Amino acid sequence: MGSKKRSQKAAEDRASKRRKEQDALLENGLFTREDVEDIDDSIPNKKSWDDEEQDYEMKPRNLGQSQDHVEGLPIKVKGKVERRMMLPEVKDDITKEEAKPDPEQSPAEIEEEEQPSVDTVESVLKLKEELAELVENLMEDAEENIGSLTRLRKMAQSKNSNTCKFSMLALIPVFKSIIPSYKIRPLSDLEKRERVTKEVAKQRNFEEMLVHNYKEYVDLLGVLAKTPNGADPIQVSLGNLATSAAVELLPTASQFNFSSEVFTILIRRICKPNPLADPIYTNMVKAIETLLSDDDEGRISFDIVRILSKTIKTRSYMVEESALNILLSLEVLQDYDPNTKVDGPSKMKVKKKDRVHISKKQRKVRKEMKKVEEEMRRAEETVFAEERERNQAELLKLTLSLYLNILKNNNSQLIGAVLEGLSKYGHMSNFDLLGDFLEVMRELIATSELDNLSSTETRKVLLCIVTAFSLVCRHSEMKVNMDLSSFVDALYAIIPNLSLDADIEYSHKTLRLADPLNSEYCKPSVNVSTKAELLLRALDYVFFRSKSGTKTRAAAFTKRLYIAMSSTPEKTGVALLKFLDKLMSKYPEVGGLYSTEDRIGNGAFQLEAETPARSNAEAATIWENSLLLKHYSPLVVKGTKSMLEKSRESLK
Repeated sequence: MGSKKRSQKAAEDRASKRRKEQDALLENGLFTREDVEDIDDSIPNKKSWDDEEQDYEMKPRNLGQSQDHVEGLPIKVKGKVERRMMLPEVKDDITKEEAKPDPEQSPAEIEEEEQPSVDTVESVLKLKEELAELVENLMEDAEENIGSLTRLRKMAQSKNSNTCKFSMLALIPVFKSIIPSYKIRPLSDLEKRERVTKEVAKQRNFEEMLVHNYKEYVDLLGVLAKTPNGADPIQVSLGNLATSAAVELLPTASQFNFSSEVFTILIRRICKPNPLADPIYTNMVKAIETLLSDDDEGRISFDIVRILSKTIKTRSYMVEESALNILLSLEVLQDYDPNTKVDGPSKMKVKKKDRVHISKKQRKVRKEMKKVEEEMRRAEETVFAEERERNQAELLKLTLSLYLNILKNNNSQLIGAVLEGLSKYGHMSNFDLLGDFLEVMRELIATSELDNLSSTETRKVLLCIVTAFSLVCRHSEMKVNMDLSSFVDALYAIIPNLSLDADIEYSHKTLRLADPLNSEYCKPSVNVSTKAELLLRALDYVFFRSKSGTKTRAAAFTKRLYIAMSSTPEKTGVALLKFLDKLMSKYPEVGGLYSTEDRIGNGAFQLEAETPARSNAEAATIWENSLLLKHYSPLVVKGTKSMLEKSRESLK
């Protein structure tokens, strides 16, 4: 019985072994005829594997083509069909490789790259919804959704114009909301290696990603803002949009990282050629002027003035006048005096009846704490005052150096703005720099033909005279006598030419039609005083606010002003009569010119003399009164009669 079981088990083992061998042959597909004969006849669907057709089918195809060439469509030549071999196109392979998705890119970025060049209404709406969702996530919790900021910034760098435009606009309120009012410094190597808590690590990651994305965004604005006016209209539109974004970010970005880069974007655009064609020019100028007016510390003002001075110098001082007038908004220089230091604010004492009763021990502790707080407050005020004074000194140095270089360059377009700035900040300059300014203004007057001046040149000479006297009068505390006779002689020489100027009472704010024959009209944006007002200011400086007035000069100017009044308009004539009335009160000897009685003069009056000293004004007679008494204006006639009566009283 046991032997029967052993033989049955051996048979099963042999059968199992044979089946495994057959299965192995089936897997490899290497059956031969002998193998087929060994297969049990009981296997159904038995086939012959030595069929030649089957062997041919299993062989790989070889069409006789090389790997470097492929067969193209056949062509028919002279009635015969010929095969055509051609090189494979590499473009398809490259296209396939480019079509493979980057594992580091998100599906949204891949979809953005595959956007069509012409956007449809549906795609624009989808884009706006996506941007709104990203902005909402950042507004809710910027630290948790900092990835949305990166996504927005990458979309702003897209080549698609709509994606770039909408993303750029969406980032403006985001940055204005999450940017802090302080600068984030980069971490040192030691700080990066140290172990920190989870909250600190999260905060550091947020700040690092914020600074990185903000820098990329500012760089993008800088590239787009440089687009020339003659470029593609879409690029010009994106450039204007980028500049508007920088203007919107300016108040917030001035306290954050890369503030100098934002200032550079706007200042370079302001100093571009033909800036009046820029639709955002006025907004840029107003934004920077507002920032300078609100700056009390001086750090922001120093960065702006430094960049502006460097840019104007790079442009060879060929900029618009309003770009230079930005310096007139320096509020931090209003209370600056280089010769004195302002003390700290005084403390107010509390009245005895308002004091709170405390114990002796509490009084002692309070006294100690008060002493510590007072020391800390003084230290902080000292540091702030020192830094502010340092910024003021650097600002004044940069501003006056720029003014001096423009005067030396003799750019007529900027003379008005420079002289206006000197009248505002010139009294803060030291004595050496004051001498440089006076010397440059003397050269400007000396190079002008005072006998034949245009309307613009006459205004420039008057501004030089007024500014020179203004600078010297504000330095009167130095008790140094400056020789300003050249400016007095220049004023005396231009009065006849000035009286014949038809625009003596007009400025660019006057509502009138422009003269089509006068192409030299210059529109000043700051100094809007008329030439008549500048003349009266110069006369006031000479005779009443400086030591340049003498009897001889008073007589010479009186005679020349009466000659000029026969040609000046009504308002100018009345103003000059009021000035002469004031002049006669200071110099009664001038009354002798109104009559020939009881007066001895040597020689004759030299009408064509260019200086008061050579005119021999003591021998002159003011016979122009007879003409002014017949003037068409009743006010001029009344003023002339008043001057005649006053002259008679002065001779008594």
